Amino acid sequence: MLNKMKCGDEKLKWCIFAITGMANFSVCFAINSLNLALPTLMDEFGVSQGEVSWLALVYTFIPCCMLLICGKAADIYGYKRQYQIGFCFFAVASVLAPILSDRLITLVFFRAMQGLGYCLLISITQATVTKTFDADERGKALGINAIFVSVGLASGPSIGGFLLTHFSWHSIFYFPIPFCLFGLIATIIIMPEDYRRTGEKRLDWPGGLFFAVFIGALAVGLNFSDDWGLRSVAFVLCIALSILSFMLFLWRENHTDIPMIELNLFHNKTFSFANAACCLSYMTQQLTTYLFPFFLIDIVMLKPDKAGIVMLSFPLAMMIASPFGGTLSDYYGTRRPAVAGLLLIALNCILVGFFNENSNIIFIILTLIMVGGGNGLSVSAINSAILGSVPKEYLGVASGTLATMRTIGNTFGTAIGSVMLITRQTHYSFLQLSDNEIYLFAQRDTFLIGLGLVSLAVLSVIKIPDRL
Repeated sequence: MLNKMKCGDEKLKWCIFAITGMANFSVCFAINSLNLALPTLMDEFGVSQGEVSWLALVYTFIPCCMLLICGKAADIYGYKRQYQIGFCFFAVASVLAPILSDRLITLVFFRAMQGLGYCLLISITQATVTKTFDADERGKALGINAIFVSVGLASGPSIGGFLLTHFSWHSIFYFPIPFCLFGLIATIIIMPEDYRRTGEKRLDWPGGLFFAVFIGALAVGLNFSDDWGLRSVAFVLCIALSILSFMLFLWRENHTDIPMIELNLFHNKTFSFANAACCLSYMTQQLTTYLFPFFLIDIVMLKPDKAGIVMLSFPLAMMIASPFGGTLSDYYGTRRPAVAGLLLIALNCILVGFFNENSNIIFIILTLIMVGGGNGLSVSAINSAILGSVPKEYLGVASGTLATMRTIGNTFGTAIGSVMLITRQTHYSFLQLSDNEIYLFAQRDTFLIGLGLVSLAVLSVIKIPDRL
């Protein structure tokens, strides 16, 4: 069992870091690396921008639906087996996507298969780290684990742009394969065998289906709210289906002996409030990363490559701050590092209100560093609180729930940023303002919504008991 390593070999612990690191890096690199190739793919396949955008959407849509299921499966059937399947699945999908995709729909299918590999791997990385390290090392370990997420996110646009410039979009799919193979070999050789939980041999598939439809319908409705409109039949049907599926999910979980998630876990204040803080925090962070490129390219008039370099300051700051946030949570509890990080994110939301077309690049980079640093400090502490608040046999579910909250936060953050920006631009267009002024006022108002969200996250963190 993984938790037998707590009193075992230190080298083995660092090998587990290598396995989880390869998983995090591979799937996170794939999030942003393909975005730069979308215009090329649009021309190559002769499709519209809306059609090619499914390559980005489906990679986040599948995790929205499947992360909780995959986390539960690992608790039942074992972590080592799931890592092996996940690495193989992701690598095979990455190999076949460029080779067999003569039409966009085929490429979207393989992108969805990559998304399923993403679910299998990312749903259990944090649980694996939690099982491996003692409570007094957990925060630091989760912070170090987050470095691989940051490196994957940061290298996606830069390495993806290099590969696209000097090779082709095929190479973007091939790039993560060696890391998957390394992770697979390390898993087979190094990771100890773990066993099924006795008395629980199967998944609650009806409950999983209801949860997948609940999250999936919500994600589709939010992502297409700009195109459909908030009063459209399609949007209303998506939200209605989401609400109905959520009610059926709750009913099913209360009437089955094999629930997908023990609802009693949410009676735990730490688990509930930390998950809420996680979701709200990621909403604000995603709102920031969604809006900043528009500001940098359309208002400051930076070229896309330079805008990408400026945006790198966010994940790089997160990479540096994450271990500190985890270490501080080990020594001082959750509240101090989490609140400090969230306040930095809140300060970013305030400072954006002072942006204009003549804003100094250094000032802009500093605000992005605040978001990345704040994210590093807060997320490691919040994650440690979530994973430390549940029994060992539910760590996979807790990790899957945490990853789901992160994905929902990212989805909501993009949707809120898009809807609010368009709505406020429409409002200010009736005034005698320039196009730049209209955008800047709308951006300020949108970030005020972000300030409200991160303030709610701070209140949620204050409700978390400071020591577990």
